[in-house]
Amino acid sequence: MTNKTSSCLFLGLIILTLTCLTTCSNDNRNLPDDYWIKIRVDPTVEVFCTIHRLAKTGQDATYELPNYIKEIENYFGSFRNHRAVRLAKSLWETHHINVSALTTLIVYFDSPPELVARNTLDPLPSELDSRWTADVIPEFIDAAREFSKDTEFMAFFDRQRQLYDRSVMNLYKSLNNENMLAWFQNYFGYVPNNYTIIIGMQTGFGCYGASITRSDGTSEFFSIIGAHSPFLFSDAPRFKSSWLIPTVTHEFCHPYINPLVAQHGELLKESGEIVFQNHKDKLTRIGCLSWNGMMNEYIVRACVIRYFHSKKDKKAVDRQIRWDEKQGFIGIRALADLFEEYEKNRDKYPNMDSFIPRIAIYFEQYAVSLSEGT
Repeated sequence: MTNKTSSCLFLGLIILTLTCLTTCSNDNRNLPDDYWIKIRVDPTVEVFCTIHRLAKTGQDATYELPNYIKEIENYFGSFRNHRAVRLAKSLWETHHINVSALTTLIVYFDSPPELVARNTLDPLPSELDSRWTADVIPEFIDAAREFSKDTEFMAFFDRQRQLYDRSVMNLYKSLNNENMLAWFQNYFGYVPNNYTIIIGMQTGFGCYGASITRSDGTSEFFSIIGAHSPFLFSDAPRFKSSWLIPTVTHEFCHPYINPLVAQHGELLKESGEIVFQNHKDKLTRIGCLSWNGMMNEYIVRACVIRYFHSKKDKKAVDRQIRWDEKQGFIGIRALADLFEEYEKNRDKYPNMDSFIPRIAIYFEQYAVSLSEGT
């Protein structure tokens, strides 16, 4: 075979690969109508992340989709001194508002540039991160509206549709055979009106949970999944099932668990503070900055482990425990084992709320063991 023939075949293979990637994306653009979960790239997430990327509040450190990020920086670079960017810098300095706080607010607003509120924010909903206060939200949203209009943000967003469509389909394919709905219903006693996965195209390896309860009592849970690890011949991110499934389960558990920790704060606080102080160095590295944030994570992570127990996936159980212990949740194995008591006594513990006092006892005992050095 001549060098010329080899070169033509290699070039043909590249063209065929690129064509297949594009065609497959377009052919599978829409998810099945009856799919149990909504998946999308959200323009409100992207505009808020763009503002914070320009403000250099930490969001700019995520660069896992380099071609996409370069397009953002090229398109929006001249707006680094915009009012919204200056305000984001200020709120980072005064309120430590970054992407983790943003995700709880994002779900309350429809698409830019209008950013119409989907629910009342007066009084502030309990689902909002406590870093948000009533005096700063209106100003930030007004500045974000102005930024969206001044930059013609939706024109940029619309030009990225093909990338977004491919990203959605890649995530869907990795989650296609997984139906957590029945487990959520059984384990927590209810499911919200909608589950939605939002792909955070600028959040990298950062993933977050959020929820909204509307004035009519209906609710929606959100799992914001960071995009990273693009394919060789495509900017679209990959989503491996081995990390995607525990991550989605984790983030959807947060809207169930966080309100319970807040509700039972007095019961959990004393022991929680002792445990947090003992493992503070590791916990702060992953963003756990307080005892209640740690408590949310502990209980959510135990739930994820029990999810894999329900699937009889010992490999996944062991993997999750090793990962959680490495991140500073040293008591996670014993806590997850405790949840078997919850599962086998649902007449006594009809829902997770009723089991929180039993969890509190576990942490009291754990705190004593840490204090005594045993």
